[in-house]
Amino acid sequence: MFLIRVAFWLGLVVLLLPTEERQQARLYNTAVESVERVATFCERNAQTCATGAEFWAMFVKKAEFGARIAIDLATSNGRNGEEAVPTPVRVEQPAAKCRPEPRAQPSVRGSLSPAELTPAWRGRPQRAEFESR
Repeated sequence: MFLIRVAFWLGLVVLLLPTEERQQARLYNTAVESVERVATFCERNAQTCATGAEFWAMFVKKAEFGARIAIDLATSNGRNGEEAVPTPVRVEQPAAKCRPEPRAQPSVRGSLSPAELTPAWRGRPQRAEFESR
């Protein structure tokens, strides 16, 4: 079926090509100029190409991360655990600093006492008839 579609579209393109030599030359020159403009786009628009390159690099990085997640999910067979969690790529900084990393401090709940943390309202008290059931 694919070959039939390709043959159809190629046949349509051939039918639309001009038959006069002057029109063919004009079409050829237009095609050459278009290819030249596309090939020299970055020379004429350096800032746009730089922005596009940054965007492409970010897109590739995100696509690699997404593919890694998909592969990890497919190979983990739905298991939960640390082995199923993909680890992000980490860029190591040069070892110029030799300080040890600070230890994580236990979380502090603030200045409230335990009595202040308990809720004041607990609903209506239960009736004695419901307690016997």
